[in-house]
Amino acid sequence: MKKFSILVLINLIFLEVKTQEILFPVNPNNQNYLSGNLGELRGSHFHMGIDIKTFGRINEPIYAADDGFVERIFISGTGYGKAIYLKHNNGTKTVYAHLNKFNSELDKYSTNYQYRNKRFKVNIFPGSRFFYKKGDLIGYSGNSGSSGGPHLHFELRDSLDNVYDPLRYGFKEIKDNRNPIINKISLKTLNIDSRINNGFGLKKIDLSKSINQQKNYFVQAKGEIGISLLAYDKLDGFENKVGIKKIMLYVDDTLRIENEINLLSYAETKSVKRYIEYDIFQRNREQFVKLYQDDGNKLNFHQDRDDGVIRIGENETKKIKVVVFDSFENSNSFTFYLKSNEVSKNTIENFNLFKNEYYNIDNTLVIRSKLKNRDNIEYKENSYLRSINYSFKDENFKYYLFDLRKNNPTKIILDDSYIDLNFLDPVFIGKKYKIEESDFSINFSKSSLFDTLYFEFLKDESYKFKNSHPIKNNIVVTLKTKIANDHNKTHVYAINDDDISFIGGKWDENEISFSTNSLSNYKILKDTIKPEIQPITINQNIITFKIDDKMSGINSYEANINNEWVLFEYDNKNKMIISKKKNLNKPFKGKFELIVLDNAENKSIYNINI
Repeated sequence: MKKFSILVLINLIFLEVKTQEILFPVNPNNQNYLSGNLGELRGSHFHMGIDIKTFGRINEPIYAADDGFVERIFISGTGYGKAIYLKHNNGTKTVYAHLNKFNSELDKYSTNYQYRNKRFKVNIFPGSRFFYKKGDLIGYSGNSGSSGGPHLHFELRDSLDNVYDPLRYGFKEIKDNRNPIINKISLKTLNIDSRINNGFGLKKIDLSKSINQQKNYFVQAKGEIGISLLAYDKLDGFENKVGIKKIMLYVDDTLRIENEINLLSYAETKSVKRYIEYDIFQRNREQFVKLYQDDGNKLNFHQDRDDGVIRIGENETKKIKVVVFDSFENSNSFTFYLKSNEVSKNTIENFNLFKNEYYNIDNTLVIRSKLKNRDNIEYKENSYLRSINYSFKDENFKYYLFDLRKNNPTKIILDDSYIDLNFLDPVFIGKKYKIEESDFSINFSKSSLFDTLYFEFLKDESYKFKNSHPIKNNIVVTLKTKIANDHNKTHVYAINDDDISFIGGKWDENEISFSTNSLSNYKILKDTIKPEIQPITINQNIITFKIDDKMSGINSYEANINNEWVLFEYDNKNKMIISKKKNLNKPFKGKFELIVLDNAENKSIYNINI
């Protein structure tokens, strides 16, 4: 009943939207182009609006989409960069992000605020001071914040700051006559007894290969199977890919799953990690959308008539049809069959998830050994030595499956090698939980997890958390060390191959704690290197520097001329700071000083007379 009520509310919102008209905020009444749409998958989050191209240029005029007052002004070197939030008479809001600058009165207001408070970052709510009519100039397009190129990020929000699809207005400025593209289909075994082509794990049908687009395509499968989809759309005029609006899954001509992204809340954007096949994403950086209802998936738009799981018994065939739609009702589909009693001759590929001859997927541990080895392997569990027969084989390996809900092996003994496993006790959802070990501790809240968490830990020169599944909300990790560290200069860093990323942490004697929503490989490292300051332009009209820190990262910077504070705007992606005058007629002249601090309290100072 709750889900039905939400759907009714959403439909009422959209009915209201369709009866209104708003102005397209960039180059109105002319054809425009998009580089992103609502619900598009962006790594760890959903894209929460549409990205409107500005022809590769900054300073294109941006207009108010409807009558309203400026509810919020936001300025940062990351995220949305410079952004304006307009609140309209009907309670809805529009957001205009990654701007290069505001119109003159908003620019003067925000610059005065920055100088008065001696800080670059701004998050202010001016009340109803600035009111604009539909079509009024409010700013100029840019590339500020975490933008990857000049464009306008544009959002429509309801009064609760949920975002809904701007393309439902049917803007004549955007055209799309192209069908979306189904690129790949993934099939997943959902329990230890399920099989795909007599194998286990994740398989894929690559539809970019013409041989796989044939009619009567079938795959051998039995047990419980989950299907996921890699698809995208292209609009008229450009070849960049955008997201899919709606996906439908039919089993034997009965609709089982319908995902249509019309409305998103910021609270659920982190649930992308449960909406996609996370194991594929970790290895291949491809985001396959699940067409089955997974545990922990509470997304409002994932509407299932059933759980979407395909259950195939002996001597059974299921007809599977997936259909995708874009925001302009263009569609595409692919039909195939799952048969339990016939090995497929069609091309279906494996996702290679193995590292060191094993991996765990959900609650199943998969081990492989060379085909020439014997039919069983030995494993150690609770100081006992046991054996297990292989579950299936292919032309190269034999495979052994363990249900981690029942078994917790610590060592796998193969004919010519062995595998040391370091699985901790599983962590269950819905309750507070603390893991306490000699090298670390982790505190979980009731809402930390999507599902039961199985993972390993190994301590060598670093703290290695391995095979971790997605984490929903932050957990608190504490790393323990016997070394006395300089607490100001020593912090936690995430290690990925040769790359290090500053995490931080708070010290309490010989323990350092930090919050995270993913478990990784960590090191405790000391940073004694000062930040880098490189002058780019210095004259009486403008001053620019490149500032960087290769280890702990920039924490803060401050500039003064003759002991008077000077505003510098921060461009994080380019590691640049650019001066901005309060009084355009007053030259930069006198004794200039720039102080830059990193996150380990290392300081660099640059002085010059201008």
